[in-house]
Amino acid sequence: MNGKILELFMKENDAWDDMITRQSKEIPNLEKMLTSMVEKKPHVAEEILSSIRILKNEMQEQETSMTAVKEELAKQQDFLLSEKKIEAEGYGVHTLLSQNVLRERIRNVEKKFLDLKCNFLNYVASAF
Repeated sequence: MNGKILELFMKENDAWDDMITRQSKEIPNLEKMLTSMVEKKPHVAEEILSSIRILKNEMQEQETSMTAVKEELAKQQDFLLSEKKIEAEGYGVHTLLSQNVLRERIRNVEKKFLDLKCNFLNYVASAF
């Protein structure tokens, strides 16, 4: 594996880190929207409050997943930097496999975020 591929992996990871950072900043805003909508209604049914608790729990789980994947991204970037310094043959398979595993984890986190946001927007549209 040559240095150009490692640089591409590093750029890919930087883009994912940026995407996750932007998405993670949305979660507190979604929570604030939920809270403000509940505060505007004088009496909120227990069913709605229960649904809101579930949504908030999902948001917290998503934040935890995003934090974990950002840590994995940082570790992968360090690994790629060390591989780039070595510039030796024979490390390509491990590097490629670790990048593929990370890609799959990021796709899962992104899918969960989009599902969460979609569920949130659907809930807000139907409940309020």
